Parts: sequence; structure tokens; C-alpha cells
Amino acid sequence: MGDSMLKKRNMYLIIVFITALVIGVGYAILNSNLNIAGSTKVKDNIWNIHFENVNVTSGSVSAPTPTINNGTNVTYTLTLNNPGDFYEFTVDVKNSGTIDAMIGSISNTGLTTEQKKYMDYTATYSDGIDIEEKQELKANKKETIKVRVEFKKDIDASDLPSENQTLNLTLNMNYVQRNNTSKIVRNIVCKRATILHTEVCNYQDGCANSGAGYNIGDTITYGMLGTTDALSPGDAFDCDVNKDGTYNANTERFYYVTDLDTDSNYAVLIYYNNVSGGEPNNTTSYAYDSSNTPRSNGPVTLLSQLPTTSQWNNVSLSSTTRKIKDETGGECIDFSYAGYAARLLTMQEVQRACNIVSIGTYTTGELDTCKYLLENTKYSNGSLKYGWLLENPHSSFYNLVWDVNGSDRSIYDNYSSDDSYDGVRPAIEVPKNKISY
Repeated sequence: MGDSMLKKRNMYLIIVFITALVIGVGYAILNSNLNIAGSTKVKDNIWNIHFENVNVTSGSVSAPTPTINNGTNVTYTLTLNNPGDFYEFTVDVKNSGTIDAMIGSISNTGLTTEQKKYMDYTATYSDGIDIEEKQELKANKKETIKVRVEFKKDIDASDLPSENQTLNLTLNMNYVQRNNTSKIVRNIVCKRATILHTEVCNYQDGCANSGAGYNIGDTITYGMLGTTDALSPGDAFDCDVNKDGTYNANTERFYYVTDLDTDSNYAVLIYYNNVSGGEPNNTTSYAYDSSNTPRSNGPVTLLSQLPTTSQWNNVSLSSTTRKIKDETGGECIDFSYAGYAARLLTMQEVQRACNIVSIGTYTTGELDTCKYLLENTKYSNGSLKYGWLLENPHSSFYNLVWDVNGSDRSIYDNYSSDDSYDGVRPAIEVPKNKISY
């Protein structure tokens, strides 16, 4: 990659994927050719786009691990013998330079009509989004491309080729310097906030209590504007959850809490307010489970208050079925959030975000480092509800659940059938590549 470190203004990168597949015997090649043109030097700017990090998808046919050569060439060999056999891998295209790029032109030969009868082939971004002209690749960013070839399962014998076939599939992407015609690769759901929410401290037993750090009349600021290219608990975001094209700082404010337990490519964010019927509401409370058996039922009574997939149609849970756990991590039941765009936050997620070591000790002030969890609760205003419910039932008491308590600034417990203290606060799961941070 020595030549790629030249400092130039008029430049381009051509990445060529040439996939040749033989059914029965043969090989397939993914090939990238890097060409840099131009001669004008730009001080302290570097043009460096290359391949890195190849991963083969589980279930692919056995084949030698693909290798990257000189950062610009990926090779692999494989054989697909039987209907249903497939080979799939991902490879990152990384812009390690200082100059923003975009795809200037793209061409993809695809499959012929005859080949489509027995073969599937796709080359997309890893989340299935099509690769298109003008899509940007900013400096110090990467995109993951997924290539998949598959011998179709449900095909008629008459559609099979009469002899071994070699398929030549070519994807050509020409990266050029980004200009004002560029477009983002995917829908951005959340953008960093530019202003922070504030409230006035009006409650002696909450924000003005000993150790809380405020006096009556003081202004409380919630969350942080954060640091570019980093996510920290409490970072404030405005999320276009209803896909109207507006990132409303008043009604679409969320705070980053932590990464999803099962997939660090997802961020978990908590809403700034409680909701009723999916709409902001800080004066209404609900029971977790009116039958008072939360370990058996999960949050069945409050479920209908969460925003539906129709209300927040721009976000969705990574899985609508979740294993409800108590505060110790003990598994209770499988619970379905089907039809809803959000879920309840867990005690484990709060503990990670707020660096809480002890579990369920009712320690007043343990959420002082996470004031963003206390917005629109009794923390600031004695007329509001105490807080909001977590997803976890209690491990030792069959009828108790856990909540975030604004008055005590702590994680507390409550009867699951009690509808007088706590509200419902939605947590969303957003792929990090759909967050502008």
C-alpha cells in the first residue's frame, strides 16, 4: 500500500470483485485492484482505502479461509456440489486516510436469466442494503460488504446445467473524492444532540437532598453532547423514530446506555420520558403485572403502553422474543415484544452504564452518575411519578419487580401489581451504523 499513502487531490480507487464459481469443481476469486491517479499534493492529507477483516459466515461450505493480499486482493476457492450449498463472507472496505470518499461509479454483471434458475448471487452491504453510486465512505470509517453465492434448494432437474458451469460475476466500485452530491449509505436513525435537556430542581427529597448536589431553583442538565466517534453512557441523541425526517430534540430525545448484551453492533438507548400508549407522559403510572406473578408472566400489564411498530416505524428490536431475567441473571421466562418497537431496560444494563457493583442494595444516590435516567421523575419535581419500571423481576420475592427511583436516585423494588408509583419508559435497540456519532 506504499503508493496509496501518496498525498493527492485528484484521485480515485477502483475496487473490483470478480467472483468465478464452478458448480461441482473449480474456484472463485474476489479481486481488488487499487489505482491512484493525480499529481496535486495536498499537505497532511492521505488517500488510503483498502480491504481488511475477512470473515466467513457460519454454515458456508468447507473451503480454505480467504486471504487478503496487499490490502487490495481477496482470494478464496470453493466447490458447491449440492442444492442448498452456499458460501458467504464479509470483508471491510476501510478508509484509513484523511479524505472523505464516495462511490463514483459502480457496475455489477450479476447472473444471466439461465443462471438465475439454479444460482443466487448477491454483493451488498452486510445489512442487505444495496451498493450504489454516490454513497460516501468518510475518513476513518468503514463499510462491511457481504458476498454470497448459493446453489438453490428448490429447483427442477430441468433447470440444472447439463455440465459443470463457470459463472463470472463482477462488481466494480470506483471510489472518488467525496463532493456535495454524496449520500449516506443507510438511513440514519439517531444523530448526536446539539442542545441538552434541562429541568429546574423543585424537590427537596430528590435533587436537593443531601448529596444530590443541587439546591431548590438550580438548573439540572441531562446527558452529554459526547465525543465524535465514541459512545459513552449518557450521550444524548435525537432519534427519528417515526421516520418523518425530523430529529425532534424535544420529543425524540434518547440517551445511550450501553451495547446490547448479545450483539455489540447494537446500541441500547433510553427515552427521556415515560410514555402512555406510546406517547410522552410523565404523570401516569402502570402496573408491571396486575396478577402479581411477574416471574411467570413478565411485564404483561404495561406492554400495551410501549410504542408500537406503527408509531415508531423507524426502529425495531433485534429480537422480539427476550429471556426475562431477575437481577442476578437467573432466567425466568421467554417474553414476546412482538408488535412493539421498544422494550424495558434491564437492571444489568443500568449497572454497566452506572458502574454499580452491588445488586439491589437500595443505595441512595447510586444513580447520581446517571442523572439522564432520572429526567421527568420525582427527582426534580415532587408532583411527578417516582420513576419507571425495569424488565427484571425480583429473585427472592415472587411478587416484586425492580424500578429506577428518582426520589432516592437508586434502583429500588416495588409490587408488580402496584400501579401508583412507576411509569413505562421505552428502550430502543439501534444498529451502530445507523447512528451518527
